[in-house]
Amino acid sequence: MRANEYYRASSLEDAYSKLQEDPKNVLLAGGLWIKKMGQSYNALIDLSTLGLNKISETKEEVIVGSMVTERDFENSPLIKSLYGDAISFATREVMGVNFRNLATIGGSIMGRYPFSDVITGLLPYDVTLHFYPEQEMKLEEFLLFRGKINAILVDIRIKKHVGKGFFKKVKTTALDFPIVNIAVSEVNDKYTIVVGARPMVAAIAHKASDYINSISSPSRDDFVKAAEIATEELQFLDNKDASKEYRIDLARVYIRRGLEEVSK
Repeated sequence: MRANEYYRASSLEDAYSKLQEDPKNVLLAGGLWIKKMGQSYNALIDLSTLGLNKISETKEEVIVGSMVTERDFENSPLIKSLYGDAISFATREVMGVNFRNLATIGGSIMGRYPFSDVITGLLPYDVTLHFYPEQEMKLEEFLLFRGKINAILVDIRIKKHVGKGFFKKVKTTALDFPIVNIAVSEVNDKYTIVVGARPMVAAIAHKASDYINSISSPSRDDFVKAAEIATEELQFLDNKDASKEYRIDLARVYIRRGLEEVSK
């Protein structure tokens, strides 16, 4: 990675103004993936002094600043209290502790990385992204958006609901990227099925979720059927880590197990 300038922003307005000056100006979050991609930039804009590294709550939601590190996120009692610790657990699956001490929640989301454990772990829940200038989007809406978001992610807001969650990362070794990620939730008596690392960015299996939600007391056979529907509606591909067929087989097993777990 090469950059001509390091710029420490004094405010969100200052950071946004600097970002607009040149298409090759970029926001610096944890800096891990920017460094790994090896591209050249004009200016790296540092947001670290803007107070975006805090986690707070209201009666209805948990608010996570975009500069909160993955390590602080996973260890937060507020995050651990959500959905049976499922969101925190998903973040603990990211690489090693040293990596999570640097990587930020905002950087993990804005990159829309296909291998993201963080995105997969958050997607089954009611998560809203808040940007500067004033703008908000649901996480799924952001993932489906084609093009660049011309704004700065300020925080993410996770609604507090009654429910359970399940997350499974299938990997070869502890520090590997996922072969496939599965997240399942049961919130307010509604199931949501998510598959990531297919190897594409995480997506909700809407047809499969609608199927299982149409059954008042689903059985194991219904969970198996929902898993089949999910692997048919979502696209899976080959890469150097695994074949399409292997990913589909894994997804069927862990979607079914996830549905069984959250239904207890």
